Amino acid sequence: MLRKLAQKEDGSFSLEASLVFPILLLVIFVMLFFCLYIYQKSILVQVASTASERAAYSWDNSFKDPRTGAFAQGQRDSLYWRLKDDVMLGALFGWTGANNQENVQVPGGNGGGSLPAQKLSNAENKMPAGMQGQMTYENSMIHRKVTTKLNKIVKVPLLNQFLDQTDLQGKMSSGVVEPVEWIRTVELVRYYGAKFMGRGSGEKVDSAVVGKVLMQYGQNGQ
Repeated sequence: MLRKLAQKEDGSFSLEASLVFPILLLVIFVMLFFCLYIYQKSILVQVASTASERAAYSWDNSFKDPRTGAFAQGQRDSLYWRLKDDVMLGALFGWTGANNQENVQVPGGNGGGSLPAQKLSNAENKMPAGMQGQMTYENSMIHRKVTTKLNKIVKVPLLNQFLDQTDLQGKMSSGVVEPVEWIRTVELVRYYGAKFMGRGSGEKVDSAVVGKVLMQYGQNGQ
């Protein structure tokens, strides 16, 4: 009886359709979910890259428009902002109370606070709505960079079964480049290095004293 039933082809198409089509539909939905995941990831990376590049491009003047670089005539930062408002003292001497980083939350940058925070906020305000994360400026003397790290929670129940988390993250960095100012900075370090390290006297000066002197120097040139 079973042998005769197996040899018959009646209903084979319905049986195959009932088995193959659900599997095919499931595969299609899984591919769509992964495409959505990859798309959201690429959006975060693109927005983070754009924000970092805009902030780095307009870093020499906080009045610049991050998109176009335009600013009104006469609008500029103080003359010695790189010395006293660019977290350079922490990078150069590491004296107490100084650090070489500045952070701004996304969203939430209101343009207040220190000068680096204002510049980061200018670029943050141009981001699309719904982004969350942080923008960071780091000054290590040799290399200055703006880093944008964004995250966005995507609720996809099916992906939760395969992935530990669906908290998408995008992180990109862009270097702050000022060729002319770099030459000036090298000359500054050479000059003050010779002065404050006590060349010829055999005595060294405390780095905290150096930082205070440079801070006062910057305030006088404002």
